[in-house]
Amino acid sequence: MKKLLTAILALLLLSGCGSDVTRELDKERYDAYMTYYQAILEEENKLNKSQNYNTELVVNKLSDGTYRYDVIIDNPRVAMYKIKALAVIDDLSARIDRENMMPSVGILDDAVYNMMPNIFDKEKGFVAGLTLSLVSEKPQLRIGLMVEYIDSSKVSSRREYITLFASYE
Repeated sequence: MKKLLTAILALLLLSGCGSDVTRELDKERYDAYMTYYQAILEEENKLNKSQNYNTELVVNKLSDGTYRYDVIIDNPRVAMYKIKALAVIDDLSARIDRENMMPSVGILDDAVYNMMPNIFDKEKGFVAGLTLSLVSEKPQLRIGLMVEYIDSSKVSSRREYITLFASYE
């Protein structure tokens, strides 16, 4: 009986430590998300497009009267490893919307996204493209996009900030 109680106590302690590790990892990811978000809002020299991949912002009206905005990142012209991307509503307030999470990939999740010209192999982690979607009540939006990836050297990272605009017609 004493061994059983010791084993249960050890299990509880180990699971408690595991949740602390998980909480710390979640905090690190959230902090990274907030850092990227603030950087997008503060960046004054956003590009209209990238020379390394295509970006497009598509808007569709939903049945409830709101609008879905899809940021599409595809057609890579260079090798892109461990892609991280975040799309935020880029309005004049330059404030972080703390009540609504903005769409991201590779920041808050465990998945690893890679893109390479003319290669699509999901099992090996190579995707054809990425889509970040958000819903708004506004029929036109300006989106600030940050895309970060490791280049073909697998050593250097590159980060680009892009402005996209769409209006529902």
